[in-house]
Amino acid sequence: MDREKIYIVGCGPGAKDMLTLRAHSIIERATVCVGAERLIEELRIDRKDRRVLVLKANYSHVLEEAEKLWKAGERVVFLVSGDPLLYSFGTMVVERFGRDICEVIPGISSVQYAFAQLKEGWQRYMVVSLHGRKRADVRRLFEEGRELAILLDSEHNLGFLRKELEGVELKGYRFHIATNLSLPDERVEEITPEEFDRLDTPSLSILIAGRKGNG
Repeated sequence: MDREKIYIVGCGPGAKDMLTLRAHSIIERATVCVGAERLIEELRIDRKDRRVLVLKANYSHVLEEAEKLWKAGERVVFLVSGDPLLYSFGTMVVERFGRDICEVIPGISSVQYAFAQLKEGWQRYMVVSLHGRKRADVRRLFEEGRELAILLDSEHNLGFLRKELEGVELKGYRFHIATNLSLPDERVEEITPEEFDRLDTPSLSILIAGRKGNG
């Protein structure tokens, strides 16, 4: 008997109304949902009708549990914020189960949403992440004059970035910080490098660094 696919659903930047119709359909049919607690709560996943596995620090344990349930015939859906394959847990799922087993449902990425709020094209921008050990060399990228959309986290935040860029000439840049996108406390505003140390940004934040005079 052919097994059900493993579904990886891009859930958009946060709000439930950012889900695509295809994503809604896949989630409704799920018997097991795997995702971060924040996503489970924001999407109001009904725990009565399906099993929920919450992603925490130990991803491998959750993946093992999800695999057991899938092999037992459950319809397993991984919920991933934004674009499921852009600096995302979704790539780990594909690596574990294989391309032939997985079906990926694209979502609206946080970067796409942020630029939509700015009403600015982003074809010139490089998207980089400060997550994990393989974080981008942002100092070099700024010294090269690149335009960047930088994915921040709780540790690698604006204060961290300020230290990384100490001594780098930033006068030619215009900065916007985008936080809690699509949620009630969403904030998208222009800031200066001098404010990097003073602003308390949530872990789910994007710094957009564009060259003045462009866009």
